[in-house]
Amino acid sequence: MLKAVLLNPPLVDRFLPERAMAQPTHRDTDELFNELSDRDAFWGPLLGFRPGKDRCISNFRAVGMAATLGVFYGMLLNLALALICRHSAHRVPAVYMMPSILTLTYFVAFQLTLGPAWNRRAKLMVRRAGYLHSIGRTDR
Repeated sequence: MLKAVLLNPPLVDRFLPERAMAQPTHRDTDELFNELSDRDAFWGPLLGFRPGKDRCISNFRAVGMAATLGVFYGMLLNLALALICRHSAHRVPAVYMMPSILTLTYFVAFQLTLGPAWNRRAKLMVRRAGYLHSIGRTDR
């Protein structure tokens, strides 16, 4: 009997109001990432890439940000590697290698951390504004 209950949980629990209206589990991490990304100092020279809080960050914009950072720091890394390889017997890697690796790394890191948090908040803000408009209230 106990085995049957453990393997088949009651369906009633899924339809309780507390469960049905529960927020996703990433709410706390989203707030942390959004608090960080709302600071102008965090964006540094990429501040021009930051959209309004109610606009999603597209993949195109994310690739642009990643490429800007990846190319800049990749070329600096190429310079450092060229200096190191000059004094050793190692070959200098291709010029495009480090910028490509860093661009891909920045893009993947953004898509796993800040991007989803920013986009969930943007969609929520648009949905909330649409709801308030539909009931004739304005956002305060």
